[in-house]
Amino acid sequence: MKRKLLVCALVACAMTLCLALTGCGGGGATNDKDAKEAFIGSWKLAGMVSDGEEATAEDIAMLDAFGMSVGLNVNEDGTCALVMFGEPLDGTWEAKSATEATFTIDGSPITATIADGKLKMDEDGYAMTFERGEVKANSNDGDSKAASTTDKSTVAVDKVLVDDENCTITVLNKKQDLLDDCGYTFKVENKTADKTILFMAEYGTFSIDNQMVDFTLTETVKPGMFVETFGYFDNTKVTDIDAMKNVAGTISLMDNDTYDAIASYPIEIA
Repeated sequence: MKRKLLVCALVACAMTLCLALTGCGGGGATNDKDAKEAFIGSWKLAGMVSDGEEATAEDIAMLDAFGMSVGLNVNEDGTCALVMFGEPLDGTWEAKSATEATFTIDGSPITATIADGKLKMDEDGYAMTFERGEVKANSNDGDSKAASTTDKSTVAVDKVLVDDENCTITVLNKKQDLLDDCGYTFKVENKTADKTILFMAEYGTFSIDNQMVDFTLTETVKPGMFVETFGYFDNTKVTDIDAMKNVAGTISLMDNDTYDAIASYPIEIA
């Protein structure tokens, strides 16, 4: 399977896992200092099982490489953050013993246990295993860069596709990256005051010279911020950026919290 398609499958797997884990229950807490210290610190994802599908160490390394890290930051003051694909979900936690604790994420309790130096959350066949290690959340503060010095070829475009009260969408360049994917780097500015937007290509709408070609693009942007992100074509159909001519498709904008549609933008890139 293509590496980036595998990453997308892992994302879907872990999202299902996260939803399943939020159904777990909790119990009484302890104030024992030694019990708490067993959990305090940063934990990075070491293993994942969802509906019988197990992610390998290489799979997890790919998530990290694409900025979609999964981890858990546990603080001494009783707060915590479950980092899902670089995005922190804030919560609280309480130790029940030196081997068991309850984490409350987004209002839902999750039971976690420690054994052999690893922290595990599991419920009904879904499980995430963590080991000690640093996990960084994405800032989405405008410092992220989709371009890389390891890209095989890049051609500047600098074309504004959309500029309205919701967002400004600019195509910065077209490129072929290190994994041989050909596509476009977009700069997306969220101009709303109170909505985190989900920016994505509508499936089945993209074409090159009137030939339908799958195009993968999705990103979240916080209010008043911007991000640069890479959207890419099916590499079995597009093997060179010179083939990217007369591109057409539709980009949609959604409220990331409610999934309500905000706008839909037909675009064209010569």
